Amino acid sequence: MFLKPFLKLFKNDQLSAFVGINALFKPFYKLSYLAAAKDDGLFDLLSEQPVVFEKLAETYCKNAKAREALKAWLQLGIRLDFLELSIRGYTLKGLAKKLALPQNDAALALVQEVAGLHYKLISNTPGKLRNGEFWGLEDQDGELIARSSRALEAFQTEAIDRTFPVSKAVSLLEIGCGSGFYIKYIATRNPSLSALGLELQPNVADMARRNIQEWGLQDRVRIEAGDIREKASAEHFDIVTLYNNIYYFPVMERVSLLRHIRKFLKTDGFLLLTTCCQGGNLGIEVLNLWGAATATGGRLPSVEEMIDQLGEAGYQDIQAISLIPGDKFYAFKAHHAGPVSTRDPPAGLFI
Repeated sequence: MFLKPFLKLFKNDQLSAFVGINALFKPFYKLSYLAAAKDDGLFDLLSEQPVVFEKLAETYCKNAKAREALKAWLQLGIRLDFLELSIRGYTLKGLAKKLALPQNDAALALVQEVAGLHYKLISNTPGKLRNGEFWGLEDQDGELIARSSRALEAFQTEAIDRTFPVSKAVSLLEIGCGSGFYIKYIATRNPSLSALGLELQPNVADMARRNIQEWGLQDRVRIEAGDIREKASAEHFDIVTLYNNIYYFPVMERVSLLRHIRKFLKTDGFLLLTTCCQGGNLGIEVLNLWGAATATGGRLPSVEEMIDQLGEAGYQDIQAISLIPGDKFYAFKAHHAGPVSTRDPPAGLFI
């Protein structure tokens, strides 16, 4: 009787475990396949028109055995509803087709980040800790992170819209400028804005320079590679920004970092800092893990902690602005209004 094996599993209290893990397989396979399809160039090959198997084999196969394996891999893509096969060849389908659109590159980069960095982070962190090791910046792909961070673009630009002037001449220092997109965004809105983008990772700084040149902003925007902690405050700015990178700095060093950044502000200038905070969605929990398990970084702050640290660093009129209702992505706007006592930091304002 075909039910007998299932009854045996049920009696041994095994059936629910097998059913439970089986529900997890398909999402894992889907995420892995999408990331591999992008990493290995299939998205680029199929983004415009169908491609026959022979053409794909020219790219991926060195021998007959490889052709067999490629067919099996493409067949899996069909089963996962990411590919379809017709007489014209293979084409992208469903979510894969949507992710191939340029406007969805940030979402696709998130897929790659989760399947790559997040997978390794979750799988390998306990072993690293056991060996007295931590993750490093070299363990992440800086250009990929710059792409995936744009997933927060709509919310990030809302913070910029609410705080930046759009008409008067202002100078901006963006610490951790990534691809340079947010500099482009505000420079486009305010033609009188000039900016310096500072990026820790040289390869990402190179990407930002190329982008600034391509966008025609090289007369108003400079890009430098370097660490803000090692930079002298010879130049002063109306606005300094820290977007989604406070967790790259240890918790115990953040007050001194913020105090150092304050030296780059004009007396009536302000700092705009955005970050995910403690208690957010699962993606934020993984980000918290990355910060905590990185040798040079630290866990995510709580909202109250971030306000306290800004106050201790000498900022005034501190505002905490919720950018995603029901979640923990915040903008903190804090003013440099001259010397203040660090003994009694001002209370923050929640918006």
